[in-house]
Amino acid sequence: MAIPKKNSDYNKIIAERRRNSLCDIPPVLVPVWQLKIRERFGINVDKEIAQYIVLAAHERGTWKKQRAIKKIEKLFMQRGIDEDSSAKMAKDVINLIISNNTVEQ
Repeated sequence: MAIPKKNSDYNKIIAERRRNSLCDIPPVLVPVWQLKIRERFGINVDKEIAQYIVLAAHERGTWKKQRAIKKIEKLFMQRGIDEDSSAKMAKDVINLIISNNTVEQ
C-alpha cells in the first residue's frame, strides 16, 4: 500500500478502497450464489444484491456484513420500498444467508 501524500484527501482514498472491494469478487461467484439462494431459500435476488451477499459471506469482518446491509437497504429504497421495510428486509436477508453459511462451514 502506498503512503498518501501530505495533502491527500483521506476520504477520497477510503472511498476508492471501498469501491474496489466489489472488484475483488470472482465473477463466477455471483451467479452461483444466486442459484444457491434460490434453491435453499426460495428467494430470487438480482446481481447487485447478490454481489453484496457474496462480499459479506466471504469476508470475516463484521463491518463487511454491516456495510452489505446498508448497501442492500439503499438498493431497496431506490426501488421504491420505504426506509423501515428496506432496513428490515436487508438485515433479514443478510442474517439468513450469513448465519446459514457459517453453520455449513
